[in-house]
Amino acid sequence: MSIVESVLRYGPSPWHRIDLYNPRGTSADSRIVLFHGGFWRHDRIARDLEPLAIALVRRHRAVAVVEYRPVWDGGSWPGAAEDGALALEALSAQDPAWNEAVLAGHSAGAHLAMAAVTGRAAGRELVLLAPVVHLEHAASLGVGVGAVGHFTGAHLAAGGTLAEATPRPDRADVAGLSVVRAGSDQTVPDALTDVQLGGWRADGLAPEEHVVPEARHMHLVNPERPGCSVTLELLTASAGARA
Repeated sequence: MSIVESVLRYGPSPWHRIDLYNPRGTSADSRIVLFHGGFWRHDRIARDLEPLAIALVRRHRAVAVVEYRPVWDGGSWPGAAEDGALALEALSAQDPAWNEAVLAGHSAGAHLAMAAVTGRAAGRELVLLAPVVHLEHAASLGVGVGAVGHFTGAHLAAGGTLAEATPRPDRADVAGLSVVRAGSDQTVPDALTDVQLGGWRADGLAPEEHVVPEARHMHLVNPERPGCSVTLELLTASAGARA
């Protein structure tokens, strides 16, 4: 299957870019929006998810990969989170069908995906891959080697809290929540995932957990790794259910 690539700009920064991937000559069965990780400082960028996007297009999905400002260029809290919400608005303005897209976030990208839907009562479907969302607990565990402090430093200096920078959507915001845990994740400890799952259950979100044995952190978004098969199957099925 051939693939059409294009770019949608959603703001003044060079980082305000959405990479779009569509099957050529045929309509997509459904749509998926991806948020990359990299601990808000762009250890990873949107182009790193291109192989995953292409693998999804080959399954007849249209895919949007959101780029956003890094912490060192305007993305410190709430900058990158605001970018995520603006990106969804830009997609909707281009085509209202994007309102039905499944949102997937990897690592810190899960934080941005969740922040983008919080308080909007849009009933979005979320797939979180090795998520880093609960900032206070992530910081206490040293996840990302100081990344949470870098991301929220200005906010904390102004008297804010990590709780304020941790999105807490309710059932009106999230129609379904799937969480994928890498069984040998060297970046996101099980303790963080356990706390997050417990919090979401307490908030009534009823997350479905999927564990990929022996997978490492980046395997969940690398189609060349066996661990990514769970991601592909889950995103394809979730997007199909929304079509």
